[in-house]
Amino acid sequence: MYRKEEQPLPPPEKFELPFEGKLSPNNRWVIMAELIPWDDFEEEYAKLFSAEKGAPAKLFRMALGTLIIKEKLGTSDRETIEQIRENPYLQYFIGLNCYQQEPPLESSMLVHFRKRIDGELINKINKKIVKREIDKSDKEVKKKRIVSKKKEKK
Repeated sequence: MYRKEEQPLPPPEKFELPFEGKLSPNNRWVIMAELIPWDDFEEEYAKLFSAEKGAPAKLFRMALGTLIIKEKLGTSDRETIEQIRENPYLQYFIGLNCYQQEPPLESSMLVHFRKRIDGELINKINKKIVKREIDKSDKEVKKKRIVSKKKEKK
């Protein structure tokens, strides 16, 4: 059976979002954003630019984040920017403070990002992420051992 919806759709600005204007901490992009040590590599990235000449560069988080999105989604440069423009989680991932309807950068910027963020830097970032997660896991294991030893003494 089919019944036509009698209620007209609201205009886009009145469309209600399911997350009530807040991002879910369980979203994959929010979780991944927490894993990546953005600040640890910002200085290394900044060294690639002149302090006096040229237009201000995009921040490292935006550059790396955009490349990660492109690879993870398997999209073209243009489609990557369109996905970022449409998705508040992706905008958060690349370091924007709030959702914006305009694209945060041009698709041609990805060419520059790929030249600046090479395999060596990606390997350093991956190693740092793995080390940090191993250290975190080791601390949790030690904490569990302490708790279980205390329980055994009781």
